[in-house]
Amino acid sequence: MQQELYHEIFGSILDRSEMTPYLLRNCGGYHEALSRANRMLSNRGFDLDGDDIGEGELERARGYVSSAIAFTLRWLLPSLNRQLVDLAKLGSPSAGNYETAAESLAKINALLSDGPFAELVAADPRHLFLLSSSAKYPGLFTGYPGGDIAVPRQWRIAACAVLKMCHLIKSVEEDSRDINDYARLGLHLESRGVALTDLWSFDWNDPSLIPPDESGRIAYVKIRAFFRKLAQSMVYDQARKTWAFDSGDGVRVDVVDLKARLKSPESMFSKLGKDAEETATSIRDILALTFIIRNREDSLTLFHALQKRGVILQENTRSTSITQTLFATPLDMRDAVRELMINLNRSAGFPGEPDSAEVREQAERFYAALGAHAAVNPHTADRHRKIQCKINVSLPVHVDPVDGRVILPGTDAYERRFRDRVETSQQTLPVELRISDRASWEESEQRGEAHHEAYKFRQLASLADRLFRPLFSFGEYAFTQLRQDQERLFG
Repeated sequence: MQQELYHEIFGSILDRSEMTPYLLRNCGGYHEALSRANRMLSNRGFDLDGDDIGEGELERARGYVSSAIAFTLRWLLPSLNRQLVDLAKLGSPSAGNYETAAESLAKINALLSDGPFAELVAADPRHLFLLSSSAKYPGLFTGYPGGDIAVPRQWRIAACAVLKMCHLIKSVEEDSRDINDYARLGLHLESRGVALTDLWSFDWNDPSLIPPDESGRIAYVKIRAFFRKLAQSMVYDQARKTWAFDSGDGVRVDVVDLKARLKSPESMFSKLGKDAEETATSIRDILALTFIIRNREDSLTLFHALQKRGVILQENTRSTSITQTLFATPLDMRDAVRELMINLNRSAGFPGEPDSAEVREQAERFYAALGAHAAVNPHTADRHRKIQCKINVSLPVHVDPVDGRVILPGTDAYERRFRDRVETSQQTLPVELRISDRASWEESEQRGEAHHEAYKFRQLASLADRLFRPLFSFGEYAFTQLRQDQERLFG
């Protein structure tokens, strides 16, 4: 028997179209293949009894597979298809490509939804390993109780794609327990019909929406605590019918709108799958908080006010995460710097206009500090207009030492936390904080290829390309024309 000295173990699992696991080499048929698949599951964190896997652990594996298929059928494919249909109607040079891509999605949907492939996967999640590896090891279904199975190429690719999605789902769970808590909360809220895009006005005191599992409860407590802290600085002016952020020392900045969204589990999977370098620990925008202000010139004053109130702290903000695209040049930033200097003087008790030369010098320094670290994201647009920073907010979480459960704000136990014995730990909430004026925000988030739906499509198309290639192909070469077509579609 020829030795296999070299085995393909390099590269990301997400870049494979078929599997060639060494553990399935030289299998003696279906039953031995299942036994080897048990060992593969053991290597992925499942518990074995000797060489056997119990029904409980097999059911847990089914849960991952069900989640992967549900993500694909209920979110990924419909999200892509909706925009492909609209893009195909534009009469663009890529119309044929959009139609072909939509047809590919329909075939993938049919393959995963019903028929012999779906039945085989539903019968036993271990079949995914056998299906995806059957090109190199064609005898894996020899002796299958229902008769030997000849595995078509599209089955192999589809099985590999489902395994890739399972890998992404497990990555959220395994790589960061912290991120997993927020994913659990997102799944819980979505199951209750709660939109994850409008959490500032969400009723955090509604007991029916508190997650039953401890992971989701911990995430719930952290986000609620953050909003509670933020609300202490938000003032609603009844006469003017508007919110304002209060710096605490005499300066208020009008806030036209405050948007807060929790990153959905689906978005987490998309982010992790769009390129090989992403890990769960790199998800630093679990909560996206956007202050939309009336005047662009108030943006730097609000940034400083957020620092004074402890929302932004030097020790939990990386300088490389602070960027700005709201101002094009130092000259463009001068009015905002002047407003900031006036407000700082007022809060210090020294009202008056700053010197023009000092304004110019400070604008140049401020612009250089905020504009030096603009990161390149291949899927985003180049006209987003905002000041942005990513921060890790430290928050206390209290646990009842008797039953080990997290203590929920608003309960009697929470109100007694300073009198009763509780266990307190520091927890982290990753926040992406953004400041933009209303006109700039509408231009950068609601129009053309910068529209959020356009951006999301580009991200999902890259993910689907990695998952299902060659059943679905939307290579990078197509993105130039795609951006032009999205400019028309969302213009």
